[in-house]
Amino acid sequence: MPDSRHLHTLVQVVAGLALNVFPAIFIAIYARIAPIETQGFLALALAVGVYVAQLFNAFIVEGRLATPDAEGEPGLPGWVVLLSAAACGLLVIGPAVASSAVLMAGAIGVMTGLLMTRSIGVVTGEWKTEGFAASALIVASVIALWMADQHNPHCVRVLAVGALLAVVVRYRPRKAMPRMGFPPDVRRSSWVTAETAVVGAVQPAITSILLVMVGPAASVTFRVISTVAGALEPILAYGRYRLLAHGHRGELKAFVAVFTAGMVVVLVAAFGGVGSLIFGPAWQGVGVAAMLLACLWKAFMLVSTVPFAALRKAGKTVLVFWIRGASTVVYLAISVGFLMVWQSTAAIFLAFAVSEMITAVVYHCAAVRGAPDYAAAFGMRRLRQRLGQ
Repeated sequence: MPDSRHLHTLVQVVAGLALNVFPAIFIAIYARIAPIETQGFLALALAVGVYVAQLFNAFIVEGRLATPDAEGEPGLPGWVVLLSAAACGLLVIGPAVASSAVLMAGAIGVMTGLLMTRSIGVVTGEWKTEGFAASALIVASVIALWMADQHNPHCVRVLAVGALLAVVVRYRPRKAMPRMGFPPDVRRSSWVTAETAVVGAVQPAITSILLVMVGPAASVTFRVISTVAGALEPILAYGRYRLLAHGHRGELKAFVAVFTAGMVVVLVAAFGGVGSLIFGPAWQGVGVAAMLLACLWKAFMLVSTVPFAALRKAGKTVLVFWIRGASTVVYLAISVGFLMVWQSTAAIFLAFAVSEMITAVVYHCAAVRGAPDYAAAFGMRRLRQRLGQ
């Protein structure tokens, strides 16, 4: 059927959006039941949780994708399920407003399970399973948010159970990776993990700086805006994995179209009342300028994703590491400089947009030289051919 591919893409993207549901609803619940100091620490815990999850995902999943001669499809290691179950268990057995240690451990375990299962689902193309997992998490999140409005102490427990279901539904014991997921090429996976570690450090670092310099309210606002704009991240991740697995040919147009549609939906929902409905009191500090700048930042990430994936697919893991390392320095330097001058969340997202635009230019120049397929499609020779037509 001609529409089957579009249906699969839609389900995969919606399933990716569900990945962002857990931190969004967790913040929304705590905005209703927890003091602002605990909300500020939760924002930091979720940033750290996403960061650690990205490291595991980079070493096991992305490192495998960056190994051209790796055999077989990736599967979920059993220890990831156990880690997620333990993290969810902490949130279930404890009080609704948990201690700092439980929040940190819970965020790390849950986000690791959700991100890794999501990444493997994209690569393997099991769209039906992704749909079931996303549905479980979304339904549990809606129920948990309603319970939080009623100040029901079981709201966090329901959210945790939904997250665990989203992980367990995707687990296939017979398809688990050999050697507990240990990558076939440790050196290459280490470079991929190192570059992810360097880039991923920006979010927890900025969240910590905001928490110290401006206060917990600003930290929560930053996390709320990042989470809303992060609804576009699953689309970027989906496109990145498709580009890594299949190259840009035949994938790019659909990628751009879905991203554009996603950005329109996010902005309409955010400014149409959905943001305040979901996040409640935590939405009060969100400004229009900051939200628009956050979406502009994600748009520049779309531009940089294409040459980045081309370099990664070509096996240029060392080169990508150094580019991403330099990009992180640029991000932190510009962000801290803007924050010291304006001390606002809008300044942070403006800095992010400028930094990503610089990064995109660097990736393009490197891919033209180091990725033949990309150079053939986007190099100067191809550009002259198009202009000459």
